[in-house]
Amino acid sequence: NCNSMKKIVLFIFLGLISCKNSMKQRRSSGGVFGTTYSVIYDSKKDLKQEFEQVFDEINRSMSTYMPNSIISKVNNNRTTSIDTHFKTVFETSKLIFDETNGRFDPTIGAVVNAWDFGPEGKIEKLDSIKIKHLMHSVGLDKVSIDGFQIIKPNATIIDFNAIAKGYGVDQIGELLA
Repeated sequence: NCNSMKKIVLFIFLGLISCKNSMKQRRSSGGVFGTTYSVIYDSKKDLKQEFEQVFDEINRSMSTYMPNSIISKVNNNRTTSIDTHFKTVFETSKLIFDETNGRFDPTIGAVVNAWDFGPEGKIEKLDSIKIKHLMHSVGLDKVSIDGFQIIKPNATIIDFNAIAKGYGVDQIGELLA
């Protein structure tokens, strides 16, 4: 029968089109930035490798726990160029620093390390004199950027851990968009 044949051909044709263009809900999770992540998204392809690449770039730029990251080199006063991730987070931090009158300050790293909250892992005998001395290196207003170079006092330690995770989420959002 010709009519039933047309219906079968149409059904197969529609089936092929809908399979070809169908999105699939996917899940990706893993460890990053000292914690875990989980992403649920609709896509024709698995993007876990792309997520991992973004996270790896951000870690190589701003992880204070990686000795050869850009931020570790900057903090150790080694000559290095920053990347666009670092530059973006630095400029955003500077904006927030200014808008909060210095209450948000990524240069608090020396004090954070002294209290054993940072990558140095040491607790110093802190008293008001030691804290006052450490505070001389604190202040994002003492740090500037010239192209892709950071200019800072030698004792200043930058720590973007309060903002870098959110920046990483933003980057994954842009990838998904």
